[in-house]
Amino acid sequence: MNPAPPRCTPFASLPRVAQALALGAAAAVVAFAGLVWPAWLHDDNLAHGIFLPLLSALLLAESRRDPAPRFLAPGALPFLAGATLALASVGCLAGAATYAAALGWSHAMAQFLAALALTLFLGAAGLGLADRRLRFVPVNWPAAVAVLLWLFGSLPPPGTYARLALFLQTGVTGGVMRVLHGLGIAAFQDGNVIELARTSVGVSEACSGVRSLLSCAVAGLFLSGFAVRRPRHRLLVIAVSPALGLAMNFLRSLLLTLVANAGVDISGRWHDLTGAAIIVGTTLLVSAFAFALHRREGAPPPAPAAEPRPPPRLPALAALVTGTFVAVLAAAGLLAVGPGAPPDAARPAPPLASLLPPPPPGWTAADTGDLDQYSGVLQTHALAERVYAAGPGPDSPHFTLYLAYWRPGQASVSLVDLHTPDACWPGTGWEPVGVPRARAALQAGGLALAPAECRAFSHQNLRTLVWYWHLYGGRPLEIVDPYSATRLLRLAWRYGFGRAGDQLFVRVSSNRPWEEIASQPALRQFFVNLQPLGL
Repeated sequence: MNPAPPRCTPFASLPRVAQALALGAAAAVVAFAGLVWPAWLHDDNLAHGIFLPLLSALLLAESRRDPAPRFLAPGALPFLAGATLALASVGCLAGAATYAAALGWSHAMAQFLAALALTLFLGAAGLGLADRRLRFVPVNWPAAVAVLLWLFGSLPPPGTYARLALFLQTGVTGGVMRVLHGLGIAAFQDGNVIELARTSVGVSEACSGVRSLLSCAVAGLFLSGFAVRRPRHRLLVIAVSPALGLAMNFLRSLLLTLVANAGVDISGRWHDLTGAAIIVGTTLLVSAFAFALHRREGAPPPAPAAEPRPPPRLPALAALVTGTFVAVLAAAGLLAVGPGAPPDAARPAPPLASLLPPPPPGWTAADTGDLDQYSGVLQTHALAERVYAAGPGPDSPHFTLYLAYWRPGQASVSLVDLHTPDACWPGTGWEPVGVPRARAALQAGGLALAPAECRAFSHQNLRTLVWYWHLYGGRPLEIVDPYSATRLLRLAWRYGFGRAGDQLFVRVSSNRPWEEIASQPALRQFFVNLQPLGL
């Protein structure tokens, strides 16, 4: 008696073009992993990315073990769906390349679009390989999750991520305050800072719960495809996982606040150990919940007898997706590699302190000390800040000059963007205030300056005006609207394609309008000193 044919076609039995499509999908995964590997290693919010290739492979193997696999019947609908996914993948890859041309492949938006392009391409390849004439990948939930997991290979778009982090920060801070007041502990909220009797605790972006949310969403999706079979159980696992992650992160923030209120320093071991424990503990709880549901499902139903079928034939969709991949491969490789960093990438940072001029006559100047405490977050030690004041009181005229510098390849543009006043100051208690113009061309002592980003912030009875510039490769960088393709294309055309450049961040802040401080000789000299650096 002849053995029954396998329910899924072995790789060696596929037509050559279908084999090329399967290998192309694996190559796309490897290329994307190589692109985002530095972010996976160094960004705590993307630590789960290291496990994505393994999780996706396990889910793919699980999908092929389906005792009753379903495949797509030939027809116009699967072809149109697969062709649409392939076309959308090419569009996302073009968008990622456009961002990379302007800001480098390390930019968060470029990596997000690359992850979206990979997900769409894997979806198109999966539909092509799920054709009944090939029967390589069945149509089931584990196969779908193996594709969807790659959406978490990068962070969400920067604007979405910032809004989500701020929303979670505010929620955690407010929730901790309510619990403290319920326990009779005196506390005062100042932005996302909790003022206690003997100390203060800041609920930073790292404590917002974004990391727990992303990691638990990945764990929930994986377990829904790997550990459970019933649709309602899968829905439960997906819903419970992020909720549990946010709840555990809130408990961690509350615990750290109570420990700090008891007089314990939480900035070192306590902060790191509780953060790691929350991720590990939450993952274990989600896994225990999923496997408890799995035990309630019992043994899977017996597999029906496999029906004999003709040898696999190549469907048109698989051929189309393969052709699309081959057509895009060369261009994507050239854009991803790029010319690399310029020869002066190892040059030392300029002496920033020497660029800060002495105070004007009748004014005093004081350098801000211990700026190196921010070097870990900013990924640079080249920091300098000097405060100029006309008198000792807070109402007397004063202005502050701040500089930060990154050598080529030292930090991504997106990392610098995450620490502009717009992103950082609201979390420390400063509330943004509307300004007549968010971007304006200024002058300092008759010296014309590049257009500056203009902001205003208030804190209690204080008001501060801020002007800043972000230079990339010696040129002021326009703040890019992530939703404006035309502005992004103009930026790419202006700054070239794939060139690595150094970065300089310049900030001027004052309690007086620009018109009142622009005539100060020190301010003019400051911008004269910056001219060799591109401003």
